Amino acid sequence: MKSTNAIYKEVQKPRQTLLLLIVFSIAAIMWTGFVRQVVLGIPIGDKPAPDGVLIACWIVFGMALPVISLTSIKLIIEVHEDGLYIRYTPFHLHYKKFLFKDIKQYKPLSYRPLERFGGWGFRVNFKGETGYILSGKEGIELTLKYETVVISTDKPEELIEAMHVFNA
Repeated sequence: MKSTNAIYKEVQKPRQTLLLLIVFSIAAIMWTGFVRQVVLGIPIGDKPAPDGVLIACWIVFGMALPVISLTSIKLIIEVHEDGLYIRYTPFHLHYKKFLFKDIKQYKPLSYRPLERFGGWGFRVNFKGETGYILSGKEGIELTLKYETVVISTDKPEELIEAMHVFNA
């Protein structure tokens, strides 16, 4: 069970400019369509979507997606006395734990998320490695009994040092 006091805690938020550009471009398109067709009454295209469909898309992609992208997507990394805990919000409802007794080896690494995992997020590559990648090119690699896990971090040396405290 996770102890209440973390000796190390890091909270990462998305910093990919391209991702934010895509999210806000989609939102801008939804807002434009909503205002033009629903507010001004000018249909979009030869066969416009019903207003209800456009309103639903506007709510999901024009309002909810940007808010979620800016406020709730984050990777939380904590080191407790029994192991490493991560939570990729809003996708993980609970912390994913990697207990020290199950970790064979851990080390800092530099990597390219697109090459190794095909992008950012919760990923599994063709080698069977699991990645929890939010931003940057730095992280730690955990070697477990049956799998390898890569976790992005802005401070790999500090994270490794904190893990050494309980796993010496």
